Amino acid sequence: MKKLIAATLLFALALPVFAQEEPQEPKWTVRASGAYIPSMPTIISLFGAIAVGIAVSANEDNNETLDIQLPPVFSVDALYSFNRTWSAGVSATYAGSIWNIVDKDTREIHSSQLNSFISLCAVGRCNYLNRPAVKLYGSLEAGGMLVAGSSASFAGCFQVNPIGVEFGSDQIFGLVELGAGMNYLGGRAGIGLRF
Repeated sequence: MKKLIAATLLFALALPVFAQEEPQEPKWTVRASGAYIPSMPTIISLFGAIAVGIAVSANEDNNETLDIQLPPVFSVDALYSFNRTWSAGVSATYAGSIWNIVDKDTREIHSSQLNSFISLCAVGRCNYLNRPAVKLYGSLEAGGMLVAGSSASFAGCFQVNPIGVEFGSDQIFGLVELGAGMNYLGGRAGIGLRF
Protein backbone atom coordinates (compact mmCIF):
# COMPACT_ATOMS: atom_id res chain seq x y z
CA MET A 1 0.00 0.00 0.00
CA LYS A 2 2.87 2.39 0.84
CA LYS A 3 4.37 1.75 -2.58
CA LEU A 4 1.06 2.52 -4.30
CA ILE A 5 0.68 5.80 -2.37
CA ALA A 6 4.30 6.76 -3.15
CA ALA A 7 3.84 5.95 -6.86
CA THR A 8 0.58 7.97 -6.97
CA LEU A 9 2.27 10.96 -5.30
CA LEU A 10 5.23 10.80 -7.70
CA PHE A 11 2.87 10.57 -10.67
CA ALA A 12 0.85 13.56 -9.39
CA LEU A 13 4.02 15.61 -8.94
CA ALA A 14 5.29 14.63 -12.40
CA LEU A 15 1.99 15.34 -14.18
CA PRO A 16 2.77 19.04 -14.91
CA VAL A 17 5.95 17.95 -16.74
CA PHE A 18 3.93 15.77 -19.11
CA ALA A 19 1.32 18.50 -19.62
CA GLN A 20 3.79 21.19 -20.77
CA GLU A 21 3.37 22.39 -24.31
CA GLU A 22 6.18 22.94 -26.76
CA PRO A 23 7.44 26.55 -26.39
CA GLN A 24 6.09 28.72 -29.18
CA GLU A 25 8.15 31.10 -31.24
CA PRO A 26 7.40 34.79 -30.71
CA LYS A 27 4.75 36.03 -33.15
CA TRP A 28 5.31 39.82 -32.99
CA THR A 29 8.46 41.76 -33.77
CA VAL A 30 8.85 45.49 -33.11
CA ARG A 31 11.96 47.19 -34.51
CA ALA A 32 13.40 50.70 -34.34
CA SER A 33 16.17 51.66 -36.75
CA GLY A 34 18.04 54.63 -38.07
CA ALA A 35 20.27 55.55 -40.98
CA TYR A 36 22.39 58.57 -41.58
CA ILE A 37 22.56 57.93 -45.30
CA PRO A 38 19.94 60.26 -46.78
CA SER A 39 16.70 59.00 -48.22
CA MET A 40 15.64 59.49 -51.84
CA PRO A 41 13.36 62.48 -51.03
CA THR A 42 16.12 64.20 -49.03
CA ILE A 43 18.55 63.72 -51.93
CA ILE A 44 16.01 65.29 -54.28
CA SER A 45 15.52 68.05 -51.70
CA LEU A 46 19.30 68.45 -51.59
CA PHE A 47 19.40 69.20 -55.35
CA GLY A 48 16.74 71.88 -54.80
CA ALA A 49 18.78 73.29 -51.93
CA ILE A 50 21.88 73.44 -54.09
CA ALA A 51 19.97 75.51 -56.67
CA VAL A 52 18.74 77.85 -53.89
CA GLY A 53 22.26 77.99 -52.44
CA ILE A 54 23.77 79.02 -55.76
CA ALA A 55 21.14 81.76 -56.12
CA VAL A 56 21.69 83.02 -52.56
CA SER A 57 25.50 82.97 -52.84
CA ALA A 58 25.40 84.74 -56.21
CA ASN A 59 23.74 87.76 -54.55
CA GLU A 60 26.85 89.29 -52.95
CA ASP A 61 24.90 92.31 -51.60
CA ASN A 62 23.18 90.16 -48.97
CA ASN A 63 26.35 88.39 -47.70
CA GLU A 64 24.33 85.17 -47.16
CA THR A 65 24.93 81.49 -47.68
CA LEU A 66 22.86 78.33 -47.41
CA ASP A 67 23.48 75.75 -44.67
CA ILE A 68 21.90 72.35 -45.22
CA GLN A 69 21.26 69.87 -42.41
CA LEU A 70 20.20 66.26 -42.99
CA PRO A 71 19.00 64.62 -39.76
CA PRO A 72 19.11 60.81 -39.59
CA VAL A 73 16.30 58.70 -41.02
CA PHE A 74 14.25 56.97 -38.27
CA SER A 75 11.96 53.99 -38.75
CA VAL A 76 9.64 51.89 -36.55
CA ASP A 77 8.35 48.53 -37.81
CA ALA A 78 5.80 46.07 -36.42
CA LEU A 79 5.75 42.60 -38.00
CA TYR A 80 3.60 39.52 -37.39
CA SER A 81 5.21 36.12 -38.11
CA PHE A 82 2.87 33.68 -39.83
CA ASN A 83 5.50 30.92 -39.65
CA ARG A 84 9.31 30.63 -39.55
CA THR A 85 9.61 31.97 -43.12
CA TRP A 86 6.94 34.65 -43.75
CA SER A 87 6.12 37.86 -41.87
CA ALA A 88 3.99 40.90 -42.70
CA GLY A 89 3.34 44.23 -41.02
CA VAL A 90 3.69 47.99 -41.23
CA SER A 91 6.60 50.42 -41.23
CA ALA A 92 6.59 54.14 -40.39
CA THR A 93 9.61 56.22 -41.41
CA TYR A 94 10.64 59.84 -40.85
CA ALA A 95 13.27 61.67 -42.89
CA GLY A 96 13.88 65.38 -43.26
CA SER A 97 16.10 68.21 -44.37
CA ILE A 98 16.61 71.71 -43.00
CA TRP A 99 17.68 74.67 -45.16
CA ASN A 100 18.98 77.71 -43.29
CA ILE A 101 19.92 80.92 -45.04
CA VAL A 102 22.57 82.42 -42.75
CA ASP A 103 24.80 85.48 -42.67
CA LYS A 104 28.31 84.54 -43.84
CA ASP A 105 30.02 86.52 -41.08
CA THR A 106 27.80 86.26 -37.99
CA ARG A 107 26.13 82.89 -38.84
CA GLU A 108 22.80 84.47 -37.85
CA ILE A 109 19.85 82.59 -39.39
CA HIS A 110 17.83 84.85 -41.70
CA SER A 111 15.32 82.22 -42.82
CA SER A 112 14.76 78.52 -42.33
CA GLN A 113 12.74 75.78 -44.02
CA LEU A 114 12.08 72.30 -42.66
CA ASN A 115 11.14 69.61 -45.18
CA SER A 116 9.63 66.46 -43.62
CA PHE A 117 9.04 63.13 -45.31
CA ILE A 118 6.79 60.71 -43.38
CA SER A 119 5.99 57.35 -44.94
CA LEU A 120 3.64 54.54 -43.93
CA CYS A 121 4.22 51.25 -45.77
CA ALA A 122 2.98 47.67 -45.73
CA VAL A 123 5.91 45.25 -45.30
CA GLY A 124 6.34 41.69 -46.55
CA ARG A 125 9.34 39.71 -45.35
CA CYS A 126 10.89 36.31 -46.18
CA ASN A 127 13.47 34.72 -43.87
CA TYR A 128 16.22 32.94 -45.83
CA LEU A 129 17.80 31.61 -42.64
CA ASN A 130 16.01 31.40 -39.30
CA ARG A 131 18.27 30.39 -36.41
CA PRO A 132 17.94 31.36 -32.73
CA ALA A 133 20.99 33.67 -32.81
CA VAL A 134 20.79 34.99 -36.40
CA LYS A 135 18.15 35.57 -39.06
CA LEU A 136 18.87 36.44 -42.71
CA TYR A 137 15.97 37.92 -44.67
CA GLY A 138 14.75 40.10 -47.49
CA SER A 139 11.77 42.45 -47.47
CA LEU A 140 9.59 44.62 -49.69
CA GLU A 141 7.70 47.73 -48.59
CA ALA A 142 5.05 49.73 -50.43
CA GLY A 143 2.77 52.53 -49.30
CA GLY A 144 2.46 56.30 -49.23
CA MET A 145 4.55 59.27 -48.16
CA LEU A 146 3.49 62.65 -46.80
CA VAL A 147 5.82 65.38 -48.04
CA ALA A 148 5.53 68.47 -45.83
CA GLY A 149 7.49 71.69 -46.24
CA SER A 150 6.30 75.00 -47.59
CA SER A 151 3.32 72.96 -48.86
CA ALA A 152 2.06 69.41 -48.29
CA SER A 153 1.62 66.62 -50.82
CA PHE A 154 1.35 62.83 -51.02
CA ALA A 155 3.48 60.47 -53.07
CA GLY A 156 3.85 56.73 -53.51
CA CYS A 157 6.58 55.04 -51.52
CA PHE A 158 8.52 51.80 -52.00
CA GLN A 159 11.54 50.11 -50.44
CA VAL A 160 13.45 46.95 -51.41
CA ASN A 161 15.74 45.39 -48.79
CA PRO A 162 17.34 42.29 -50.34
CA ILE A 163 19.74 41.70 -47.45
CA GLY A 164 18.85 41.97 -43.78
CA VAL A 165 20.44 40.43 -40.69
CA GLU A 166 19.00 40.20 -37.18
CA PHE A 167 21.41 38.97 -34.52
CA GLY A 168 21.18 38.42 -30.77
CA SER A 169 18.79 36.66 -28.44
CA ASP A 170 15.33 35.48 -29.35
CA GLN A 171 13.74 38.46 -27.54
CA ILE A 172 16.14 41.42 -27.94
CA PHE A 173 18.25 41.74 -31.07
CA GLY A 174 20.25 44.06 -33.30
CA LEU A 175 19.65 44.51 -37.02
CA VAL A 176 21.49 45.66 -40.12
CA GLU A 177 19.81 46.05 -43.54
CA LEU A 178 20.96 46.98 -47.02
CA GLY A 179 18.37 48.41 -49.37
CA ALA A 180 17.21 51.04 -51.80
CA GLY A 181 14.01 53.00 -52.18
CA MET A 182 12.18 56.06 -50.93
CA ASN A 183 12.83 55.45 -47.21
CA TYR A 184 16.60 55.08 -47.32
CA LEU A 185 19.50 54.26 -49.64
CA GLY A 186 22.38 52.06 -48.57
CA GLY A 187 22.13 50.67 -45.06
CA ARG A 188 20.46 51.12 -41.72
CA ALA A 189 21.01 49.68 -38.26
CA GLY A 190 18.77 49.32 -35.24
CA ILE A 191 17.41 47.25 -32.37
CA GLY A 192 14.30 45.16 -31.95
CA LEU A 193 12.10 43.15 -29.60
CA ARG A 194 10.16 39.94 -30.21
CA PHE A 195 7.19 38.82 -28.11
